[in-house]
Amino acid sequence: MGSRTAAAGLLLLLWGLGWAVTGDALEPRGVPWPDGERLVYSLRWKGLVVGQQVLEAHRVGRGWHYVGRVENQGLTQLVGFDLAVDSYVRPDLFTRKFRRWLRVPGEGERTLTAVVGKETSVRFVWVDGSVHHVRDPRTDVLDDASVLYYVRVYPETRSLWLVNYPSLVGGSLRSLGRRRLNTPLGRLEADGYLFEQEEMKIEVWYSRTPERWPLRFFLGGPWGGLSSELVRVETAP
Repeated sequence: MGSRTAAAGLLLLLWGLGWAVTGDALEPRGVPWPDGERLVYSLRWKGLVVGQQVLEAHRVGRGWHYVGRVENQGLTQLVGFDLAVDSYVRPDLFTRKFRRWLRVPGEGERTLTAVVGKETSVRFVWVDGSVHHVRDPRTDVLDDASVLYYVRVYPETRSLWLVNYPSLVGGSLRSLGRRRLNTPLGRLEADGYLFEQEEMKIEVWYSRTPERWPLRFFLGGPWGGLSSELVRVETAP
């Protein structure tokens, strides 16, 4: 009887703190973005403006679906650069399924897909068509898109594991402090974060508004670096 009372008390405490029990996991705190949020960025690759990058967030069940793509593709097609990402996340905002398609001028196309279940399974298709597979027992992993949203909700996070090839990349998330940025949305206070490990670098500056928009972010890898600056916030149709 005592153990039942204690368990009931713990459950009520969790609910009171804004958490819900789901199997072995806990429902994350509320997110600052609405269903259908559409973030439009000016995109630079190796310093060259190549068009606009769009990130959309759509509610799917108790998780989310993030879609990233390059639009206004006149210049991107001219230089031969293109990128599309597709990310599904669990209620705890960790990656459930991910796909990244990338075309780099002078190198060709490469595709990375990942499925997370009892383990993380990664499939990578190189520019020559060769197919490679990686498996890792870790399941609390993030990807190029989901990491932007995860840190948006959990800025106190200090370590991350990201989907990549030939292996998952783990490392610390470092605070860069606070800075006032001149942006197309106005002059805003922002908090910066840096993840840098092996050949991967992610730097993000989030607004200190309730929405915590990713105002600027840099994604770097062996294929070069992408710099994005938020120019407007919309609602996807």
